[in-house]
Amino acid sequence: MNRRAFLRGAGALAASPLLAPLPASAQQRAARFADMHAHLGSRQGLSFREAMARGGMLIVAEKVISDMPIVRLVGNRLASVREAQPGELRRHFEDGMERRRRRIREEGLVEVASTESLDRVLREHTPAVVLSAEGADFLEGDPAYLDRARAEGLVHLQLVHYYAQSGIGDISTEEPRHGGLSEFGGNLVRACNRLGILVDVAHCSNAAMEQALEISSKPIVYSHGHISARLPHPLQAGSVARAIHAPIARLMAAKGGVVGLWPNRLVFADMNLYADELARMVDALGAAHVGIGSDLFGLVRTIMPGYEEFAALEDELARRKLKDEEIGSVLGGNYVRVLRQALAA
Repeated sequence: MNRRAFLRGAGALAASPLLAPLPASAQQRAARFADMHAHLGSRQGLSFREAMARGGMLIVAEKVISDMPIVRLVGNRLASVREAQPGELRRHFEDGMERRRRRIREEGLVEVASTESLDRVLREHTPAVVLSAEGADFLEGDPAYLDRARAEGLVHLQLVHYYAQSGIGDISTEEPRHGGLSEFGGNLVRACNRLGILVDVAHCSNAAMEQALEISSKPIVYSHGHISARLPHPLQAGSVARAIHAPIARLMAAKGGVVGLWPNRLVFADMNLYADELARMVDALGAAHVGIGSDLFGLVRTIMPGYEEFAALEDELARRKLKDEEIGSVLGGNYVRVLRQALAA
């Protein structure tokens, strides 16, 4: 499949110019893909722009992890190992946000914080970063702080990570405490809808995922993980427990959301198996509801150590007989669509 055909087919996605045709002179260098989940900022001294350019990335959702100071490897999974001190997680979040915003400014990237800035990125094909949080633990029980975080650029929020004491809801790798989302967690979903923040249910228990889908007035995402035919259980190995149950994935698709597949080597031994699963997900959920969450620099064992592998998926999916417009949807168009819907508060 040539690049012109790919760009032309993907241009129809949700009436979005993402991946739209460019002049022939610009096509070879055009950024055109979107990643729903990455950790570029975890690599000290890494150039965001250079890392993105290696794979033609147009938009990357860069996650700040507020509970990182209290998370360690325990047995075969990551978990919080102590109670957070008052203000500790918020300070870590604020520091992470500021460091990434500074990097965005220094490298001349666009920070996507509104539909207007998103439209600029799509129109000009200027590489951009979506400031995101992996876990809302930084709120420390204060819902009003979410307004401040939104004003400072947060537009994509994963509800939980590994801090089970956050009071937001159950996480996939710990025994349930709330039967899904807490009252605070449910109100957090509503607040995200009001403020123009995309809701992400990765790391949630499947009960919490289902409740978030019931509460949210807008499509939501499961940014990185995989689909399981069996209901995952928190006592399973971390990668297995993290899965989204197939019926919940179908419900997410029915409500307009997107399921992101991660390139976890513990789940997929190589890129061929990964591409096979993407094609199966398109068959099961529809091409409009599948995306990619690379977890770049977050996954220890990955089949995607850089964005070069992301770009290679274009041809892999074409070999599996996906249409040009379907490939465009999976490799970025779907994330752009739900992000636009979320930002339109």
